[in-house]
Parts: sequence; C-alpha cells; structure tokens
Amino acid sequence: MRWRSVVVAVVALCGCSSAGLASASGVSPMTFSATRAPAARTLPDLTNPRIPAPFPPRVVRHGSGVAGASANWAGYAQSASTDTFTAITGTFKVPTVTTSSSTEQFSSQWLGIGGDTDNTLIQAGVEADNLSGTAFYQAWTEVLPQAEHPLSMKIHPGDTIAVTIVETAKNSWKMTVADTSTGVQASRKAHYKSSGASAEAILERPCIEAPCDSLSDLASLAPTTAVTFDPVMIATSSPSAAPTYEPFMVSPPDATLQDISMLNNSGSTVIASPSNANAEGDGFTVVDGSSAPPPPS
Repeated sequence: MRWRSVVVAVVALCGCSSAGLASASGVSPMTFSATRAPAARTLPDLTNPRIPAPFPPRVVRHGSGVAGASANWAGYAQSASTDTFTAITGTFKVPTVTTSSSTEQFSSQWLGIGGDTDNTLIQAGVEADNLSGTAFYQAWTEVLPQAEHPLSMKIHPGDTIAVTIVETAKNSWKMTVADTSTGVQASRKAHYKSSGASAEAILERPCIEAPCDSLSDLASLAPTTAVTFDPVMIATSSPSAAPTYEPFMVSPPDATLQDISMLNNSGSTVIASPSNANAEGDGFTVVDGSSAPPPPS
C-alpha cells in the first residue's frame, strides 16, 4: 500500500487487498487536484496488501518458487510463521519510466517485511511514475496503515538504491534508503508491531481511486526499464542481535518462496514477470510483460 503526494498532483496510492478479487477491501485512497489539500482521513482496516489473483494455467512457470499471481505485485516473497523475519536489505537501480502516454501511470519498487498474508507491512523504496507525459521519481518509506512518508532526497533514473529495513529492538524498526550513486541517504524510525511473517522484493502498481474496492481502482502500471533486485538478503536473527543475513531466495526453515506475477484487471494477461533466481539465490529481475527475463548473472 502506498499513499503519496506529487508536485503537480496529490494522489493517494495503495496496495489495498482482499481475500479474493471480488471482495477487495481496505484503504480508501482519494485523488485531489493540485489546488486542494487532502482532508484528514481515518483509514479503515486492511486485509493483506497483496491482492491475490488466479494464475492463468497456460503460462509456463520458471520454477524458483511456488507459482502465484497478484493484481498489484510482481516479484518474490518469503512466507513463514509470525516473528520469522527481522531484516531485509537489497540493492536495485531506479528504472527509467516511459512517458509517451498522456495518461497517468504508476509504479513502485520496494523491499518490505510483513504484508504478504496480513496487513502489517513495513516497506521502503522508490516510485517511477508517468504523470501525463512527465516523469516523476521519489524515495519513500511506509508503515501500514499510515500514509506514505516521502524522503527528502532526490533520486534519478539509473541511480543505485540500497534499502535496509531492520528491527533494532522488539517492535522498533529502522528504514533506510541510500542512493549510492550520489552518496545521499535518508532514514526513518518507527515503533510498529509487524507480523514478521513475510519478506518481499516487489514491483507494484498501486490503487489510486476511492474506495479501492474493485480492480478498476488500480493504477495503470507505468512502463519502465527492467528492475534487477541484486543482491537481496534477509535475516531471521533476534532483534536484540545484529542481523545475520542470508540470501533472500534461499528459504529459511519452514518458509516458502512465493513467485509472483502481476495480472491485468481481467486476470487474462500477465503484465509483469519476475525471472528465476540467480545462481547465488540472492537476486532476480522483473520486467513488464508476460515473458520472464533471464536472471541476473
């Protein structure tokens, strides 16, 4: 789920979800013009931020994880029991967004803890949007159900971004987004009770229309260059200890790797696809379209 403001428009974004496509419920985002500020809002309860979708049986999977599909996520998620994951860290490049369309299109690239099967998502990353022919890039953090927190750092397409989310003490979290191309970084701390039951590296298309109770409320996915998350590492160590990182796509005991493709609103077409894992088990690439790309070398 993402809520964010833009210079030329203030658009509330969310990855609101449902137990099924026909019964989506959760955040009620709204769209505002540039001349009117959003009113204070009370956010309703969320179900899990990933909107599930039936996977088209004709699509051949590539086999790194359990096949899955979503209306708003593409990438991978490790899913386990409560209080399993305490940190995630990873690197990717800000993609270049295509601005040939005169419509508004949105995308975000992020790492997170929780939220795959529940509503306790803590996340950090960037967005690459096409605002009616103008490219917009922004770094942000978010803790559901609060609104997105834009970070005061300028990012550019092609910049290398390092994201770290770590539970420094029980229910105390630190989110850091660092632009290693420019040397600029920003951090945010939050007291938050996460399930710790999942860890994700995701390309997302958000919800942009109130009341976010149907698939038509989802944004059009902004076309971008490929996004390679590599390396990505996760930790299951106690919050009282320094994180001991392991490759993201190598499942810890009792965890399951979810391989997630993004479908269009009708569920008939894959619109974003992840690659298989790389040889080290710590990276993958996600692209627009139904053809899975090769893994990073």
